Amino acid sequence: MSGIGILAGPYPVDDQLGGIGLRLWEIAQVLADAGHQVTIVAPRPSDFTHPGVTVSSGRPEEVAAASDAVITTDLPDTRVLLTAYEHGTILVAENAPPIEHLHFGSFAGPNAEDLYRDTVARWRLQLLLSDHLLVRSEAERASTLGALVAAGRMSAAHHRAGADLAGLVSLVPIGYNQHSLHKADEEVPREDAACEVLWNGGVWDYCHPAPVLHALAADRTSNFRLRLLYAPPPERLEPLLALAAELGLEERVLLPIGPVAHRARDGWVKAARAVVITGGRTAENMTCHRLRLRDAALYRLPVVVDDYGATGDLVAALGIGPVIDPTYPQALAAALRHAVDGTERERYLAALDRARSPLRGRFALERHLAPLLGLLESGHRAPDRTDRRHQDNIHTLLTQYPGLREQAPDLI
Repeated sequence: MSGIGILAGPYPVDDQLGGIGLRLWEIAQVLADAGHQVTIVAPRPSDFTHPGVTVSSGRPEEVAAASDAVITTDLPDTRVLLTAYEHGTILVAENAPPIEHLHFGSFAGPNAEDLYRDTVARWRLQLLLSDHLLVRSEAERASTLGALVAAGRMSAAHHRAGADLAGLVSLVPIGYNQHSLHKADEEVPREDAACEVLWNGGVWDYCHPAPVLHALAADRTSNFRLRLLYAPPPERLEPLLALAAELGLEERVLLPIGPVAHRARDGWVKAARAVVITGGRTAENMTCHRLRLRDAALYRLPVVVDDYGATGDLVAALGIGPVIDPTYPQALAAALRHAVDGTERERYLAALDRARSPLRGRFALERHLAPLLGLLESGHRAPDRTDRRHQDNIHTLLTQYPGLREQAPDLI
């Protein structure tokens, strides 16, 4: 048994958590079930409980220094990373290249280039300091291995430890644990939440439901309703409502009357017939698996998704829903019909049953966390931790960017 700190950064782990907070909570449960004592450091207190897991709003530096191992989100506070590294703590980081960040409003100002260089430097430091990296998709694993080579981190020592390099990088896909699966299977759908199509995440400029509205308007044979599980901020909601009014869909675009608590989420999502995700043709969508895929498998809902990259590739490979170019309303409308009540629906549901297998399924966190659990049990740090050239690379980066020892600018 070891003490593990999970640093949630700005992401809450309570009844108003989002996708990243939920992923950390479910990973913590699996680690605790394996006998570890886990402390999640979140930005605010929480009443979430699980044997072996504590949610704290304490100081991340103190938890990092006191833990045997620390798990962080991607781009954590570099001051905490350095504290853990200097204390000899095993460092495990979720890793994704800073591509999505370019969509953030903070990168639209006059200092965008300087801010992005700072962000990339912090990501490079994470690559150099971490003993182990977690990735969510095969595309991210490939890009991370390439980044490790470019950063001077790849070595013969890592290859000798295992030709698959699983000691350095492991794939922990978007998924859920058996606690969540058991609870979801027992939950009853809410009668007042019924809809045919569910938009189960946020609304962003690179992932937006506008194509779904055009598809609903183009469909003369169905009267499907689109429910947004979460209300977008006003600057995104107002144009969406204006489009719904223009297309005559005011009564068929359903909005939440208030925040949906995590504990009530199962009933809301299970009331839908299908999940829909329409992203833009961006590098972020091409390389990542979107967190909202979790719901498709957990709640046994076919998912309609764009064909712009890794998410669509995974859905197609698993056969759990239609993959379509969302810029064609008639084609998207046909895909929605297939997922909601078409003859193809039974095929999607059968594929979802295979994907939901507790032992062999794509989405079972217990299965995919096995390499990390092995690392934590061994207590071994990365084989290059004491390598002089590796230490020189770290020193060079810190000299080039002394601000890495200071608090990062707010990005979110």
